Amino acid sequence: MKGYHGKILVADLTKGILTDEPLNEKYAQDFLGSTGLAARYLFDMVDEKTDPLGPDNPLILMPGLLNGTSGPSVSRWGGVTKSPYTGHYADANAGAWFGAEFKNAGYDGIILKGKSPKPVYIFIRDGVAEIKDASHLWGKDTSQTQQEIKKEYADNRVQVACIGPASENLVLYGNIMSEYSHCLGRAGLGCVMGSKKVKAIAVRGKMKLPMQDPEKFREAAHQAMAEVKDGFLSLIMHDTGTSGWVDSAIAYGDGPTNYYTAPTMQESTNISGVSQLEQFQVGNTACYGCPISCRKVLQIKEGKHLYERVEGPEYETIIAWGAMMGLNLDMSTIVYINELCNGYGFDTISSGASAGYAYYLYGLGIISEKDTGGLKLNWGNVDAAIDLVQLIGKNEGFGAVLAGGTKRMAKKYGRPPGEAVQTKGLEFPMHDPRAYHSMALVYATAPRGADHNKSDGYQVDGGTGHPDLGLNAGDRWGDDKAEMVVKSQNFRALTDSLGICHFAQVPFVPLLEMINSATGWNTDMDKLLKTGERVFQLQRALSCKLGISAKDDVMPELAMRPIPDGGQEGHVPNIEKMLPEYYAIRDWNKATGKPSRARLEGLGMKEIAIAIGAQ
Repeated sequence: MKGYHGKILVADLTKGILTDEPLNEKYAQDFLGSTGLAARYLFDMVDEKTDPLGPDNPLILMPGLLNGTSGPSVSRWGGVTKSPYTGHYADANAGAWFGAEFKNAGYDGIILKGKSPKPVYIFIRDGVAEIKDASHLWGKDTSQTQQEIKKEYADNRVQVACIGPASENLVLYGNIMSEYSHCLGRAGLGCVMGSKKVKAIAVRGKMKLPMQDPEKFREAAHQAMAEVKDGFLSLIMHDTGTSGWVDSAIAYGDGPTNYYTAPTMQESTNISGVSQLEQFQVGNTACYGCPISCRKVLQIKEGKHLYERVEGPEYETIIAWGAMMGLNLDMSTIVYINELCNGYGFDTISSGASAGYAYYLYGLGIISEKDTGGLKLNWGNVDAAIDLVQLIGKNEGFGAVLAGGTKRMAKKYGRPPGEAVQTKGLEFPMHDPRAYHSMALVYATAPRGADHNKSDGYQVDGGTGHPDLGLNAGDRWGDDKAEMVVKSQNFRALTDSLGICHFAQVPFVPLLEMINSATGWNTDMDKLLKTGERVFQLQRALSCKLGISAKDDVMPELAMRPIPDGGQEGHVPNIEKMLPEYYAIRDWNKATGKPSRARLEGLGMKEIAIAIGAQ
């Protein structure tokens, strides 16, 4: 089949055996690549009884369909597993250069099974894979690990996806890191990799991807590249990156502060994208094939922590490890915290939210210095926050409590339901649903738990929806968001599977031409958007197979309390209105939360409907 290499690498880590297996071509055509295709493989391999940290739980990593091609911003690759953090479906995707190099190394994916008796890493070059000893790498941070592997092969173009000490120590929201600061984050894929004693996967290749019509693909890619480069969102992201959202967060009340109890901190502007651009930025970096170059290279000459060249923190990290705890940070400190989190290799959103919850409980008198190991968690205590980063990475002391996340913390301290701000065990990202009501629906229904990357809700109502998708900015406090959320979720399921960055607004005409000229298919945009729906409904079905039901599609009470001051102006989303409307469009059962049998069969997934007992 054109557009694919036609084989998957399967690693039996228990036996130390690597096997090439033919790509399931029907799965590929129905689910494309990355997290879509990987989820279809995962569906056949896990159930409610699967131990997330046991040898039977696979970790599946796959490039997007367009990774490694000359298309614009096609760097995103992904992974799936059963989450050790939430206990159900987990996926993640990342950019940088690993996905493209993985594709050029000759495989359409890798499935890690079993558990190695000792630390190992897997090296793939031009269609040949081998298992290598990683005892000398165990214990090293993610930056050191990547540098060491590149040195071993005397090739700086070797791309490495690895874990750090956090995942070795089984921190449940451990990440898989590549290019030092790009991560497969949130739901613990790195922790699963650590449980299997796999330190890294390294790839290098020059294998040409077979295409149906390479010349027509190049023409379409050239057109798409020009359109993306001049796009409105591209220009914004080039100048300020995701950290540019800080200023909008302050204006609209979008940045959670003092654990969802206060207006967004005005002081956060000190570390915003604009501040970075004006005071610290010395360059940009880009992911594979990307004309946007949204990542920022900073030079920090003032403060406690100095850097000649360092990649700047993303928006989520700035708020999670800043305003969430009421911290008035300078650029030196937030960069230092970001570097620590990346070096240890753990999720900044869940860790920052867990730390923020600890500050909140400390302020209520629920926990004390006796619980925290002597740390005084008063709002604004920066030194205590830095200590918590170190403790989380080591999974030691009070850090081990935070490493379990807010849902476990609430249970440990006997707190009321709805106080821990999470859905399905996954903490909210740093977009407050009281600022953009659509995000309440996004968080309640996303397959892996609260997830801003499964929809463009806040971007659409912020004025940057995709021009060809037919979604226009509306009242951010409106509660008629079901149709918009469904449409954007389907679209993001599609672009994730293709490997396209969310910031690249690729016009539909060249996008369709790229896909058809690569694969030889004769598809159209209606069919592609239906593929997006198929992927999303599959991921929902997989969540249901692993124990999720309608009762889990809820919003925590603490994040639904009105904040009259600041950009939220006292608004609260009406989830009771939005959710039934959403269920009706999705055709989900009101009691079980499962997609209907008719909807799944209409999407060509009769076997999925039977497997989950859909009605």
